[in-house]
Amino acid sequence: MNKDGYQKVGNKFFEIKPSWFKLKRIFYLLVFTFFASILLTKFKFHLNIFICIIISLILTILLIFLIMRAYFSVLKKAGYEEQWHDLYGTKLSNIPYFKNDTIINTYKKNGDNYNEEIGNVNDGEDYLKNERNYYDLFIPYSSLKRKEKYNGIMLFIHGGGWNHGDKNRIEHKSSRYAKFGYITAQMNHTFLRKKYKGYSIFRIMDEIRACLENIKENLKIEGFDDTKLEVAIGGMSSGAHLASLYGYSFKNSPIPVKFVINLSGVLSLEPEFWYKTIDDKALDNIDVKGIDEAIRENKIIKMRSDDSWLPFMNSFIGGKFSKEEIKEMSENKKIKTENEKYKELFKIVKNTFPVNFVNSNTIPTLCQYGGMDGMVGIKQYYYLKKLSEKYGNRVELVYMKYGGHLLDSYDTEDGMHSIREMHYQILNFAETYFTNEK
Repeated sequence: MNKDGYQKVGNKFFEIKPSWFKLKRIFYLLVFTFFASILLTKFKFHLNIFICIIISLILTILLIFLIMRAYFSVLKKAGYEEQWHDLYGTKLSNIPYFKNDTIINTYKKNGDNYNEEIGNVNDGEDYLKNERNYYDLFIPYSSLKRKEKYNGIMLFIHGGGWNHGDKNRIEHKSSRYAKFGYITAQMNHTFLRKKYKGYSIFRIMDEIRACLENIKENLKIEGFDDTKLEVAIGGMSSGAHLASLYGYSFKNSPIPVKFVINLSGVLSLEPEFWYKTIDDKALDNIDVKGIDEAIRENKIIKMRSDDSWLPFMNSFIGGKFSKEEIKEMSENKKIKTENEKYKELFKIVKNTFPVNFVNSNTIPTLCQYGGMDGMVGIKQYYYLKKLSEKYGNRVELVYMKYGGHLLDSYDTEDGMHSIREMHYQILNFAETYFTNEK
């Protein structure tokens, strides 16, 4: 690492996020204000009452800051300070995962992962780099010291409905598991917007692959054996959808995926997957039988009409159909059986639904869903669990009964128990499925 705050990886330099208290910025601002006030009094040749009050306030704030600074120093020595990279390792920030200014379009070149038709949704020239193609990498000191037997990698993808969000929103996950000795990363991806030429879920899959390829190369430069790398991939909401789709469907990932972490994840856009709970007692029993019974008793109800997800489906495949065509589909009451345009759309878009790739070889999944989620709903997990039981795959649920879509039921005993349980389960899955830990 260089003194100027940058680290060289290959032939490029990447920013190392400094570990310093945010209050320092306030300190510098106050110092500047203090000297500005002194200069002001000098030019006026006298101190009026207003200036005296300002200077007194500044001195008071400075004194409070120094006391707080001393207090935080004590906490830091005691291990309570939350600036991860100062105490636990190195954070390389905003690493580009493109090569030669392009993202490799694996769907164009490799029909293995989906099929030829899917590969032609976009062509290679569309995969130019943009401001979204960056990730952060956390490397714990413990991993650097024991490279021959490190603890595995976790890659997290932010949520935001495929159209919003940023990797910094998932940093609490990255830093948390880096503290436990795991190499972690958080990535941005292209949004499903016309601004990004060639946008689609398939492009985002390419970006995840490119990101993992880049992580692999950078860790090799750091001295890790790239033939022994393993990764868990996870995310929140739309990020969980992307993580699940990649984990279930990609056969030739640059780093083998060992398990998926699904936090309120979308698993299909088909209408029968979209239910919400209207009775907070409905899901005391969240096994398959309990959910079926709650649906029959109308305690869990359909939340969207059959055509409400058509615009989302269209954006998943890069907006291949016009607004007029989407409207024409939605107006057809027998959309699934009679509408040829819908059949054409669904033939492609079904390959963006993770549940359609569940088979006997599907990797283990750890899920967390909220019983009161009005955006995604517990039925998504229910369908994944049912399919997985058919094939003998492991799918575990950490249930937050009163949790909403953001799993933020912090004010209940059940919510806090669920948050702690999910944390321990992630560590348990890591110890179980990362072979290098054995």
